[in-house]
Amino acid sequence: MNDDPETRESLLLRLSDESDAAAWDEFVSIYQPMIHRLAVRRGLQPNDADDVTQQVLMSVARVVEGWQRDAQRGGFRSWLHVVARHAIINFWNRGPKDLALGGTGFLMVCGEIEGREVETDRIVEEEFARTRLRRASRIVKAKVKADSWKAFWLTAVEGKSPEDV
Repeated sequence: MNDDPETRESLLLRLSDESDAAAWDEFVSIYQPMIHRLAVRRGLQPNDADDVTQQVLMSVARVVEGWQRDAQRGGFRSWLHVVARHAIINFWNRGPKDLALGGTGFLMVCGEIEGREVETDRIVEEEFARTRLRRASRIVKAKVKADSWKAFWLTAVEGKSPEDV
């Protein structure tokens, strides 16, 4: 069973109902931390990451009512990935306007922007994997005994030997 956030089309449908605050709360609890971590990992200061995260969430709010899965363009996660990536790249492209660059300095900045795009793709995939792990962990943890969960976590996640645990 695939429990990725992008597969929850029922949540996306609920988002188009402006009166469904619970849907937005759930959506934000899933995606806001991931977008923020992505922005910070791309070098934004926490306050700037907050702004970029807000821009991405506002983009979702503006278009979610008309959003439909498109097999050729990918699912919601792919679309959100593109929106987040563009918001971060736009942040970096805005940079200080009074900085005059020429020659090698200009080429270095262009290379950094292109490199950021490739790195951002990798980070987005890592963040979605972390989101899935956290989500699955919460579900499993709620269904097993505390001692069983602790033993699992210490061995499987922290890598301790069963003997030590």
